[in-house]
Amino acid sequence: MRQHHRLLLAAAAAASLAVTGASTASASAGTHQVASGTEYIQIMSASTTAGPASAIAEGVFGAAGLAYLGDARVGRIAFPGGTITISHQAGRGTSHFYPGACLSVISQPGTYRIVSGSGKYAGISGHGTYRLSLEMVAARVHGDCSSAKPPVARQELLRLSGPLRR
Repeated sequence: MRQHHRLLLAAAAAASLAVTGASTASASAGTHQVASGTEYIQIMSASTTAGPASAIAEGVFGAAGLAYLGDARVGRIAFPGGTITISHQAGRGTSHFYPGACLSVISQPGTYRIVSGSGKYAGISGHGTYRLSLEMVAARVHGDCSSAKPPVARQELLRLSGPLRR
């Protein structure tokens, strides 16, 4: 369960990376256009196996992509035309286990910072907060809840928001 919890937190960090902003400033047609504002990124997965999660960004830019959340404090979100890499720091969350249903409910706040971008996201910068919501139903072995087997159901929702400059 702990390793799975760490994977989820890392995913939250990666999702946060994708969060960026929503207003545009331009001096003239011949100058570099800079966009900044608040970006919102939502990452969602209902898979019980490892793999990328769906990511949708809106704000300074809008895009759909895949979040690779791994088990480290760094993750990346791949959008068409480039990627965003983020680091994150988890805050104090809550975790509840309901043994009768083998249900774990986790809520984890945190902060993130955009580390780098590639392709059309090169030079991107930003930071913000995130909230991870995770619910899992553990497998049963001989009638008892088991963390040694993959969960039978899992839903993860990660919401990131914060200022972004592109």
